[in-house]
Amino acid sequence: MQALGGALAVTAALELLPATVGSERRAAAVWASAGATGAALGPALGGFLTELVSWQSVFLLQVPVALVAAVPIFAVAKDEMATGIIEGEVRQTGRPHLWANLALAMVSAAIAAALFLLVLLLIEGWRLSPIEAALVVSVMPLAAVLSRKLAELVPDARSRAAAGAILVSGGLAGLAFLPKATIALTVPPQILVGIGLALVLSALTETALGGRAPQAIHGGWTISSRHAGVVIGLLVLTPIFTADIEEQRHDAINAGTAVILDSSVNPLLKLDLAEKVSERLDDERGKVPTIGPAFEPKPSDPGERSEVEQLQGELQDQLDRGATHAFSTSFILAALLGLIALFPIALSRRVDL
Repeated sequence: MQALGGALAVTAALELLPATVGSERRAAAVWASAGATGAALGPALGGFLTELVSWQSVFLLQVPVALVAAVPIFAVAKDEMATGIIEGEVRQTGRPHLWANLALAMVSAAIAAALFLLVLLLIEGWRLSPIEAALVVSVMPLAAVLSRKLAELVPDARSRAAAGAILVSGGLAGLAFLPKATIALTVPPQILVGIGLALVLSALTETALGGRAPQAIHGGWTISSRHAGVVIGLLVLTPIFTADIEEQRHDAINAGTAVILDSSVNPLLKLDLAEKVSERLDDERGKVPTIGPAFEPKPSDPGERSEVEQLQGELQDQLDRGATHAFSTSFILAALLGLIALFPIALSRRVDL
């Protein structure tokens, strides 16, 4: 029901926009920008709501938002029905723009990976809270919003789409090669993805809609392509990063074992710590654990305490490094999906309105 309602509302909005903004070309640009901003903003807002209230609140909040949005939509629709503008705009339905929609699917698969994988890395890998992860990933929608004017400086749609796809892929590649688990290092790649998002989605959506009517039908094709890309991206990447997480976890445990054996901690204390760490790993199987509780209480002797704290830091670094590397392959594949979009972009032709 939610999908049906969303499809009707979003495509109808595209049909109603020309009367509000003055032209079909402008309507397509506004519609594409709104979609790009919403796609990037959703995970950040969802993180805030999940942390502050619950995950159910994400869905509950959509009820008043949808009802509030219905008021201006109803007013515009009523005006267009009275004036007959819609009937005048309806022309013979043309074929969907194959190459633009195919490129949208590939880019959407890459963008879904950027949002989905980054949130998982931050929460499951680096153990941030949902609200902390939301603050981190808000860089991406902010960059997309601030880059909307940049899109106007590149009037050629194919050039803009190609530049956007390359920036998205470059940002994903940057996330794939993070040298360590540091939040600040995710900011530059996110900015690249956000700028690329603003460029490529606006260009491809305008190209897919250019000269085609009714716009609601062809807008529906672009939405279908984008969501198909999201599904494809998640289907391809999910089994890969879940397998990589288990492999990297195993490697991190082996490396951590070597750290414990090589440490200068008292042998008896070392055995006790090894047992506690092992229990902690078993308790959080399938996740990247926080091993701090295994080191409590710490020794009262200042020398032993310092050695234990150093050992704890080295072990946690090993686990954090493993968690970060577990997502590398998936981010690289997502970057390749973005680059694959360059082929249909090169084959596309802009049709002037």
